[in-house]
Amino acid sequence: MHTSRALPRLLGPAVAVLLLLPGAAHAAALTPLKPCYVTSTDAVSGEIRREPISFGATGFTPHGLVDISLDGALQRTVQADAAGTIPDQRLDAPYRRRGQAPFRLTATDRANPANTVEALSNVTAFDVSIRPSTAAPSSRVRFRGRGFTQPGRVYGHYLFHGKVRKTVTMQRKPGGPCGTFSVKRRQIPVRNPRLGQWLLQIDQERRYRRAPERGALRVIIRVQRVFRRPR
Repeated sequence: MHTSRALPRLLGPAVAVLLLLPGAAHAAALTPLKPCYVTSTDAVSGEIRREPISFGATGFTPHGLVDISLDGALQRTVQADAAGTIPDQRLDAPYRRRGQAPFRLTATDRANPANTVEALSNVTAFDVSIRPSTAAPSSRVRFRGRGFTQPGRVYGHYLFHGKVRKTVTMQRKPGGPCGTFSVKRRQIPVRNPRLGQWLLQIDQERRYRRAPERGALRVIIRVQRVFRRPR
């Protein structure tokens, strides 16, 4: 008996280092960023989702213009208020299809370009993989995931014909700033799993919900009988 799997399907759905450049006239500062932001692509619709970056800044020329950039690319120009403060801003995190990477958010005072402040963070794809791609249901396989940045454990919910047959802890605490994990587990932790299509939903909710607010990934596992020719 062997299995085959479909690509993960997205259901739903991050400390900054501040660098003040020398010569700053107003000691500009950015509010801290999250350690990591998550982007994703729905495997069915192809829809791209990017977690918003929320931030503010102070210390610029009163009523002056401030350029906001991501990795050197200008995103928008905003005007500071009478106190030199930039009101709360929201930008979509840079898109990442696979893996994770650092990015830089920069705010530059147009009236005094030396008054520039930067904040560093990370962006990660929200994904999960299972290797090898084909294995017996009871075999131990490698589960790898990233983008599980919420507090708490990562769970795997196994469904067959729409009903939850088993829920297991995949990882007690995801590692690193971008919520990664890599574990070996039985592919389907159910004795004598029935032939047909199983659904594995991986999320950070202890109880299964079809569309959890914290985001989830789905993997289809097909269990089928394999006939071997006699030697």
